[in-house]
Amino acid sequence: MIAITTILLPADGSECSGKATTYALSFAKRYGARVVALHVIDQRWEEQTRVAFAEVGQDLSQKIRSGYEEEARRILREVAGAAGKAGVPVETRIVTGIPYEEIVGVGKALPADLIIMGTHGRSGVSHLLLGSVAEKVVRRAPCPVLTVRQDADDFVAS
Repeated sequence: MIAITTILLPADGSECSGKATTYALSFAKRYGARVVALHVIDQRWEEQTRVAFAEVGQDLSQKIRSGYEEEARRILREVAGAAGKAGVPVETRIVTGIPYEEIVGVGKALPADLIIMGTHGRSGVSHLLLGSVAEKVVRRAPCPVLTVRQDADDFVAS
């Protein structure tokens, strides 16, 4: 039998991420694993914000940074609440960086046995412009990755 003791759950607050949370908690319960919920504050957005608001002053830049951090805490509180209701041990982490790099890095450092994450399933121009964090994680992860689309049929109970 496959041993799964640590599941990494990147959480961004999207509907896809919420669905991935359902999967992660179901797998964790089934395998007796812990979930490490990770939110990555994208440093590229932060850098663009800092440049855009440089003339306005440091106070506004700091308020925006605080807003990112508060949103990250809110997202992870929701995951922790769902984990508590499911009886699954959870650890939450907030990091700043390039999302796919941070997810892969945390996956290696834990080490994670499985990464479960949402994917938007973009294609065409939006995929070319926005790229896919999930695709980059799948290609670089140190462990198996389960990607969950919002509109996919479930094989786990909610």
